[in-house]
Amino acid sequence: MKYGYYLFFAFLTLLTPLAFGGSEPWGLFTFNLSCLCFAFFILFKRREFVLTSVSKAIISLLVIIIFLAFLQLLNQHNFLQKPAYFPFTLCKYYSLEGLSLLFSLAMLYFALTQVLQRSKEIKALAVIITINAVITALVSISFRTEFIEFFTDIKISSAFGPFTSRNHGAQFVMTAFFISLLVWLPRFILTKNERWPNRNIWACICSVILFISIFFAHSRGGVIALVLGLFVLCVLCFLHLFRNTKKKILYLTVSALIFMILIHFIITHSTALGLRDFWTGSDTARLTLYKTALDMLEDFPFTGVGFDAFSAAIDAYIPFALKTFPRYLHNDWLELLLSFGYVAGVIIFGFIGLIIFRIVQNFKGLETKKQLRLFIVCAALSGFCFTGLVDFPFHLPACAILFFFLLAFVSSVSFNSKVTKVCIPLAVKIILFFLAGVLLMYNFQYVRAWRNFIFVKQFAPRIQAQELSRSVHYYPSPIYIKHALNGKYKMLKSENTTEEERQEIKEDIHRIAAFYLKQYPKDITLSRFFLLTK
Repeated sequence: MKYGYYLFFAFLTLLTPLAFGGSEPWGLFTFNLSCLCFAFFILFKRREFVLTSVSKAIISLLVIIIFLAFLQLLNQHNFLQKPAYFPFTLCKYYSLEGLSLLFSLAMLYFALTQVLQRSKEIKALAVIITINAVITALVSISFRTEFIEFFTDIKISSAFGPFTSRNHGAQFVMTAFFISLLVWLPRFILTKNERWPNRNIWACICSVILFISIFFAHSRGGVIALVLGLFVLCVLCFLHLFRNTKKKILYLTVSALIFMILIHFIITHSTALGLRDFWTGSDTARLTLYKTALDMLEDFPFTGVGFDAFSAAIDAYIPFALKTFPRYLHNDWLELLLSFGYVAGVIIFGFIGLIIFRIVQNFKGLETKKQLRLFIVCAALSGFCFTGLVDFPFHLPACAILFFFLLAFVSSVSFNSKVTKVCIPLAVKIILFFLAGVLLMYNFQYVRAWRNFIFVKQFAPRIQAQELSRSVHYYPSPIYIKHALNGKYKMLKSENTTEEERQEIKEDIHRIAAFYLKQYPKDITLSRFFLLTK
């Protein structure tokens, strides 16, 4: 692999987590643009592409999800309308944001499968990710909530360095910890004569730093995912690296007991470990969200509510506002099912089962060192997939990119004996390029709207009202509509606003609320502004 690729990966894996996890519009745009530029460079440069049994299954799954999400965008729906049997979305703009990230990650994954062919390249990329993850972890521990406050003047008590959520910080560090094991653990275990001194001792130190950093994040999910990943690693090693059946049973039993004891210890002594207590308001709110999602599925069992459009109708299903939660379900797997409904959900999860089966098939026939590397990757994927049950790591670029790096590792020719060479028609490449351009255009509009909201406070009240309206015109996402109405309402109550300006702003608020209530009926915020200015 060329050194220019390594420089690109170094840039991407360091900038993304330090840019608030890539969660802000400018961070998301930079991430998407970088991934797509790299992907299309590979796509148009090469004529033939190498696919393995695992990569074919993963690419098929990604194509299905992207195709369904694109169909939903063509038909924005209203949950008060009659049930639809053609794919639709309850919120075009939420679906656009989710689709743009998934499309960028899918293209990045495809490009990675073409440049990551050998174990040496996987190890080199693991080294880059490890170093950048250690830098991010040390920054997070050193600055914690002050990092975001320094750049935005906003205090977020639950932040962990550049991550607005401690859970996301722990998920990132936990995944990077397992990736760091790829650098030194196989050599350490299998080369007894060279254990100490070991030339990869620095990588071992990095793993220790990342391991400790997980606990500094104070995330229950991150710690449990770490323990689960280590348990999966032990089970895979004992099952495949030991030939003696009695030893296998003994070690598996001991591992299971240790795992259960650790989980019990984490749950009962969460406060002592610096973690939040279990079954508090956070857990109750999650359960409420899950029940709400199941209620939505009862109403839209065949089509779902649209990709990432869960919160567009949440006010119609829940009697109170969950202000402490963002617009995601805090369970990416359930949200995936809710997005597309039961029929497509069966197909999607069927493909996930096929991917797992393909990976397991590759355990046999590998040399011991490659087997161990593959087990480490599977352990990391297991931990990450668990965090997807209690949070939304797939929606955060900094976390999602590590997951797709792991998928690229497990899809590598190094771990797969069956390889197929394919040619992609030029027409398909042009269609993909056009779709990328459309998504980036909307991403750019997203950034323009965000920029207006950030700098609007420096203007006079009348100018503020105009800029807020312009922002909604750029990108009429429900989030920005509500921000605009809230900003205008504050001006309405301001002493610096004249009576003439108040009347003009009041009419504007009422007009905007009335217009968008047709698209998002029963939205609590829109309804409140509509009634306040009636």
